Amino acid sequence: MRDIHKVFPDARPLTERQRQKLCQMIHRALLEVRVLGWDGKTEQTADLADAFHNLPAMLWSEELSLTFFRTFLEAYREKYPDGGGAGYLRMLDEVMAEQG
Repeated sequence: MRDIHKVFPDARPLTERQRQKLCQMIHRALLEVRVLGWDGKTEQTADLADAFHNLPAMLWSEELSLTFFRTFLEAYREKYPDGGGAGYLRMLDEVMAEQG
């Protein structure tokens, strides 16, 4: 079995406050998915869902790497510089700041 901390040194359990903030991010992303879908932006909808799809399953894991999750948000932001992503990065930075 591989040591997850060698691959992702920041992997650790989240605090309840961090989980709450990440759930707020998921909520916001789902709202955006809905709007993007209504606007027919199927590729962007799929990309946003792809950036977030592992997060709900990892909220209570001892192996969640916020740094790794950030790479998905950065890729989304890079692909859609005018269409979102910056707010998610700011929200995640707040969560990461609480990690210490």
